[in-house]
Amino acid sequence: MRQCLLFLTSLVPFVLAPRPPDEPGFGSPQRLEKLDLLLSDYDILSLSNIQQHSVRKRDLQASTHLETLLTFSALQRHFKLYLTSSTERFSQNFKVVVVDGKDESEYSVKWQDFFRGHVVGEPDSRVLAHIGDDDITIRINTDGAEYNIEPLWRLINDTKDKRMLVYKSEDIKNVSRLQSPKVCGYIKADNEDLLPHGLVDSEHPDELIHRVKRRADPNPMKNTCKLLVVADHRFYKYMGRGEESTTTNYLIHTDRAN
Repeated sequence: MRQCLLFLTSLVPFVLAPRPPDEPGFGSPQRLEKLDLLLSDYDILSLSNIQQHSVRKRDLQASTHLETLLTFSALQRHFKLYLTSSTERFSQNFKVVVVDGKDESEYSVKWQDFFRGHVVGEPDSRVLAHIGDDDITIRINTDGAEYNIEPLWRLINDTKDKRMLVYKSEDIKNVSRLQSPKVCGYIKADNEDLLPHGLVDSEHPDELIHRVKRRADPNPMKNTCKLLVVADHRFYKYMGRGEESTTTNYLIHTDRAN
């Protein structure tokens, strides 16, 4: 059994992908019965439908600051995304810990695979993306709509399918049904039940709150909080494809919590 624990003091997610159909350059006519039950509209794309062009490296001494353009067509429109890779959106003490039945180990995140940016020509747009070796996850906010691009296998439980799913958040028929049936939602538990040995805060909650209030300083990041995300063995297997890298990248893409 494996678990991934992520500590975030700044959150960041991302997504992107395209594909042409009947009209040149626009959405795919492919339909799947299971998806028809979940989404009122969507497109299915292949990775080859996404054109990526590297702009330049900001720092020739490191590969952590990259600039790239992603272009594709889906859902009856064309997207051209300008993305930059940077670790600035992550907390300095961001950590991923993998726990199995025997020991704990820290997982090294590929920061250069995480991007943020905007839709070219749309200054008020916002894009968050993860671009891996064989899959892409992107979230695009523009014109009052939210577009999502993610691996299709997460919804059809076929890890061999390398195609991508593109849909708008407003087209989700039932959010709860969009989750994998093999994975439950979430549970509320005490930190002591979730944290690996040695990471539990020894301070009493009341003492911690009092100390934090005394130390409160004017800070532009006031709305930033620490987030502990736990992936159990089912999430690791069905949503993470049984891979530490895929599980970690999926969880990092989380940018909101209730």
